[in-house]
Amino acid sequence: MSEIRHITILSLFAIIRVGLLLLLSVPAFASDADFTPNIQKAYAEIFKLRVQTGRDLLTRENPKNPFRVYTENYADMVELLNSEDEDAYEQLVDKEDERLDLIEETDKKSPYNRFLRAELKIHWALLKIRFGHEVKAAWNIIQAYRLLEENQKLFPKFLPNLKSIGCLHILVGSIPENQKWVTSFLGLKGNIQQGLKELESASHDKTWGLETSFCQFFIQAYILPYTDKVNEALLQAVETHEDNLNLNFLATAISLKWGRTEQAVQLIRKSPYNASYLYFPVFELYKGEINLFKGNYQQASTFYANYIRNFKGKAFLKDTYYKLFLCSWLGGDEKKGLTYIHKIPVAGSTIAESDKAAQKFYENYNKTHTLPNKSLIKIRLYFDAGYYAQALNEAENLSENTFSLPKDKADFNYRIARVYHKTEQSDKAIAYYERAILLTDKYKEAQWHFGASAALQLGYIYQEKNQKLKAKNAFEKAISYKRHEYKTSIDNKARAALTAMNF
Repeated sequence: MSEIRHITILSLFAIIRVGLLLLLSVPAFASDADFTPNIQKAYAEIFKLRVQTGRDLLTRENPKNPFRVYTENYADMVELLNSEDEDAYEQLVDKEDERLDLIEETDKKSPYNRFLRAELKIHWALLKIRFGHEVKAAWNIIQAYRLLEENQKLFPKFLPNLKSIGCLHILVGSIPENQKWVTSFLGLKGNIQQGLKELESASHDKTWGLETSFCQFFIQAYILPYTDKVNEALLQAVETHEDNLNLNFLATAISLKWGRTEQAVQLIRKSPYNASYLYFPVFELYKGEINLFKGNYQQASTFYANYIRNFKGKAFLKDTYYKLFLCSWLGGDEKKGLTYIHKIPVAGSTIAESDKAAQKFYENYNKTHTLPNKSLIKIRLYFDAGYYAQALNEAENLSENTFSLPKDKADFNYRIARVYHKTEQSDKAIAYYERAILLTDKYKEAQWHFGASAALQLGYIYQEKNQKLKAKNAFEKAISYKRHEYKTSIDNKARAALTAMNF
């Protein structure tokens, strides 16, 4: 439920850079390559999501200036990832080679030559993933990695390289152990800890510090455990850069992901959004999520409907129709809720994990014609919101024996474990997690995610207790589950934890 939709948009910003200020200690491009103050401002405006303002500033610059080319590419990428407009993508796809050729023609003695080309490769990799060209995207990433590695050897003090290659080292470090031979064969090296150190080094730079911190916040929230200290730093960054809608979006998404609903409410109230910023339909989903958590089902439905009406792509549509079902069903209108269920299979795609989960929900309903248990849904919503007392109150008169379906039994044990875990009652949490794993293993053919999710959380508990062997076994158990809807994110988190413990 709390796999926030912003992750797809934000993951691109976690790799993209906002600086590129020329350093006096490194060679410059040829005379037609100048990162002018005007281009710097344009890039900063686009990063804040004032895309049109940035484009207007770029019209004053030499069209062959590689920094203008790079910044235009950045603006195109942001708009395409936001709109998922396939026609617009097809019209721009030839620009990749054209822009890369222009940059490559400039001074090869400058570290910006390889760096800018690598960044464009990454930009287009993200677009190719979004528009279903995964193999081509992988080749882009390999090419970007090689350019950055070469640049690092030639210019070891060139700070922007640390930011980009640090992100790629984390990406390489997320590859499953049994697939490491692929990265070795391709010459890709690196691990999560190496990438984090590289980002940490760059975070102290006065020019690139904010964007590096952005990357760190994203990684901490979506790959590593998210701490109160990191949360405080994130809020401080938002406060310091109050006109940066991108940073506000990230903070809102992270707040919702980690059960900090009231914090998300405050962030939305402080959002700098106005007509000068690019409209992001995903923001409607944030507001829908908050109202769903609070039981404001009519208001939530309005925001979800806004997303469907304004978004022209495919991402999160299945999940949005599932949420509209919940709003109607929990609000007492089951008949209307069923109409939304039947829209799930024909809407959108199943690239996002939340869309996969919605599709799986539909398939189960279509097979059994049985709706989920309302108490379990409410417990889950309360937990995702961070309303733990309400979750325990909803579960007060329930036990595993309350439920007749094995799936509901496993679901109940996992949900209660999560609440105890978050309220620092780890011994109780362990017992419920272990029961969820046992029930999931008993019905492996059903491919529920509860076992994998419970094993991941058990690993975190044992890791915190410094019981490394138990933690290792739990994380490896989490990875061992096949074909559930949250496999990608759970596997990534488990691998990151194993790497942190030097396994």
